[in-house]
Amino acid sequence: MYRLLLILFIFFSLILISIIMFQDNDDIDINESSSNTKSPFNTNVSNKILTRSIIFLTSLFFIISLLLNNINVKKYEKNFKLNNINRYK
Repeated sequence: MYRLLLILFIFFSLILISIIMFQDNDDIDINESSSNTKSPFNTNVSNKILTRSIIFLTSLFFIISLLLNNINVKKYEKNFKLNNINRYK
């Protein structure tokens, strides 16, 4: 279970990094953001898909990181208890 989560964690992080790096930044401009010349109906579908995929991958990244942390803490606590029991025998 731990290895599977670790592989998924690395996989999602690499995909997330690549999507963010290859994202198109043509829509980001200071002059355009202050003007109201854009129509609210003129939306870029590919930009929406990228944004939603980034949000989805970020949430998966966060959830898997919490799960990995939980597994590591449980392993550490188990080993710590075993070491303490063996020490006092």
